[in-house]
Amino acid sequence: TRELEQKNKLLENLANIDGLTEVNNHRFFQNFLDQEINRSIRNERTISILLADIDNFKKFNDTYGHQTGDFILKEFCRITREQIREYDLLARYGGEEFIFVLPETEPADAYTVAEKIRRVVDEYAFDDGDNVYHVTISIGVASARPTGRDFKKNEFIGLADEALYQAKKNGRNQVAMYDPKKKKRWFNF
Repeated sequence: TRELEQKNKLLENLANIDGLTEVNNHRFFQNFLDQEINRSIRNERTISILLADIDNFKKFNDTYGHQTGDFILKEFCRITREQIREYDLLARYGGEEFIFVLPETEPADAYTVAEKIRRVVDEYAFDDGDNVYHVTISIGVASARPTGRDFKKNEFIGLADEALYQAKKNGRNQVAMYDPKKKKRWFNF
C-alpha cells in the first residue's frame, strides 16, 4: 500500500541521514563507498575522497555554545553540498568531520574541488541572525584506481586521514593531498 511505502521510505531516510545536518550518515557513506569502489574496479576509473574537518571546532563550541556549533554544522553542509556534483556524496563522518566521495575523479581534479570547498568555507559569513561567525576547514585528499578485491577501503580512508593530519600539522585552513612518494604503500594508477 501507499502508506506502507511512505513509512518504509521514512525509515530508510532515518537510517541513512544524519538528523542534525541532513546529509548522509557514516553508515550510508560506507555502503556508498563500497559500491563506488566496485564501480571503479569494473570501469578502471579513479575514485577520490576528501576528508574535511572544521578547524578548532571543540574550542568554537566551548566559546559559542553547542547550539551555535550545530548551526555551523548545518550551514557548512548546505554550502559545501553546492560545490559538488549531483552524483558525488557528502556524508557526516563523525563529529565535525565530513567526507566527500568523488567518483571518477583524478587527483588533480579532486584537489581542485577540495580547494574550492576550503575557500568557500573560509570566505563564508555564517550568520545566525544574531552574530556572524567565521570558521575554516582542513581537508585531506586521497585518490586511487582500485584494481581488484585486494583493495582495502579502510586503508584508502586512512590515506585521506593522513593527508588531513598533514593539513592540520601545516597550520590548518588548507588542503593536503596524500603523496605516495612519501609512503611505501599506495594504490595503482
